[in-house]
Amino acid sequence: MTARLIKFMGSHPDLVTGHMYSARHFAGVAGISPNSMATRLRRVLEVHNSHLRPTEKETLLGERKKGTSTVMMQSSFSTRAEKLSGEWLKRKIT
Repeated sequence: MTARLIKFMGSHPDLVTGHMYSARHFAGVAGISPNSMATRLRRVLEVHNSHLRPTEKETLLGERKKGTSTVMMQSSFSTRAEKLSGEWLKRKIT
């Protein structure tokens, strides 16, 4: 079985615009696993720069676990009465 070749239509120092590459080659250039790249390119006819982005773990802030947020949640209730009302709104009506 031959590998499916996908046309690259972007700008990258390791790739030539208009040439056809396999998902494994795109994965090597992007620095992610071949399975991740194959899933990312499942129904894609052309690859652009956005497809070569790093995974969620590789951010400018360093590595973080999937699903964690860097923004702290702040309560929208400011007064004591609003907080009490909010507690009762969370309760299930039986």
